[in-house]
Amino acid sequence: MIIVIIPAHADIMPPGMKSFDRCVKISNIEEFPDVVFIGYITGPVIRCENPYIISSDECLTQFYKANDLTIYAVDRDYLDKTGLENIDFETDPNILGYTLEINPDWEYTIIANPLVKEEIYYSIAGFNDTELILYESKKISRYVGLPDRTEIFEEPEVNDLRLTINSSLPDSQENSPDLRKSENFTEDLDLSSPRETETAQSSILDEVVCYFKDLFGAVRG
Repeated sequence: MIIVIIPAHADIMPPGMKSFDRCVKISNIEEFPDVVFIGYITGPVIRCENPYIISSDECLTQFYKANDLTIYAVDRDYLDKTGLENIDFETDPNILGYTLEINPDWEYTIIANPLVKEEIYYSIAGFNDTELILYESKKISRYVGLPDRTEIFEEPEVNDLRLTINSSLPDSQENSPDLRKSENFTEDLDLSSPRETETAQSSILDEVVCYFKDLFGAVRG
């Protein structure tokens, strides 16, 4: 007996239901040039590139409906140093993830529904200490015999949201306040030097005047 596992649309559909295509994209990746976004699939049937680099113009995939897709944000410098093949997506503390809650490849609905395709766009809101923050920003529903429907969604309010994957500032920015303090301290010393010289010269002049006062007894200031 040969058991063949056929993914996606070949799965047995419930009575009275039909499948429709879905394309999910992340629309604003270019706004985060220092971060690489990676799709990582877990589940029983994985027969595609995994993990894979995500781009704004390509649809996401989890290959099989029983799989899960998690999108990870990885600092570009860290990825270049470590290598994609060496990252443990289950345990690495240097990456931030978001698990997609929908099947990005397809879905099913009742046969009477004229819907034939969905295009869903997610946007990156930013990061916090533990997560990549994504939200559904736009959905286009395409129908047979009806006009397309476009829905726009607002960005949610998220506490402690930041736009950089690392919570610390770059070294150059972190060190700049101390550098400025050092420069100011040096400048203060340079500015005070002429005043100290002038004071020393005045003291010598006073001593000379006092000497002549004592010598002649008639010299007045």
